[in-house]
Amino acid sequence: MNDDVLFLPPTIIGSAEWKELEEKEFHYGPEQVLDEILDKRIWSNAEILWVIKRMIFFYGKKDALLKNMPLDRLFTNFVDVLRAFFLVLDGCDPDLDENMRIYISQKLADATWGIPASTRDYLRKYADRQ
Repeated sequence: MNDDVLFLPPTIIGSAEWKELEEKEFHYGPEQVLDEILDKRIWSNAEILWVIKRMIFFYGKKDALLKNMPLDRLFTNFVDVLRAFFLVLDGCDPDLDENMRIYISQKLADATWGIPASTRDYLRKYADRQ
């Protein structure tokens, strides 16, 4: 029986493994959990999602220290995440509901800034003014 009030299908968040990771994070801190995961060769789905959550936190808050990251490294990080996302999406071909599909589509559309010709023209003009 599903305990969720909304009767949504279970996800990784809410699983026993996810709750265990959250408990470790609470007791030992996120750095310790991250170090533990990074030391592993193969990560579980919950561990992958936990690492992505940490990445969202640091990149999303525009961490001052990360702003000093070399641009090449930032692009490499971004491409690595896209490769992983591509493999997961291609491998499981999830049946996403319309709201989730709209959200993902909009986030990806926003992330393509700099790829379409119109924004590339803007970047060229911006570079010329510098």
